[in-house]
Amino acid sequence: MMRSIDKAFFILAVLMALAGMLLGIQMGMAHDFQLVPVHTHINLVGWVSLALFGIGYRLGFARTGTLAVIHFWVAAAGAILLPLGIYLAVTREQQAVVIIGSLLTLASMLLFLVNVVRAWNTPAAA
Repeated sequence: MMRSIDKAFFILAVLMALAGMLLGIQMGMAHDFQLVPVHTHINLVGWVSLALFGIGYRLGFARTGTLAVIHFWVAAAGAILLPLGIYLAVTREQQAVVIIGSLLTLASMLLFLVNVVRAWNTPAAA
């Protein structure tokens, strides 16, 4: 997985984009927009952030390796749990999952920062 971390991020990003689109279509058809925050976070955290992570790894802006794999799993968990938590907060007034998802998403961005700094501090191959 380390050699294709960029592809793993991008495949998950596309799956999240599809989920966001399907939710948006469903909301539009039902004329019920209560879940707009869920839709928004699926698209922003799931599609945009994960795709940018994949592009960053692909272009060499972030260092690959074991920490990148950890980053993938933390980012995947956050991208799934954050919108799920928002759904639970909106529909059932339960906050725990959204807090966990938010913290995982924050941890994911911090891991990406570490991998970006590590890549910039690695001497280029001759």
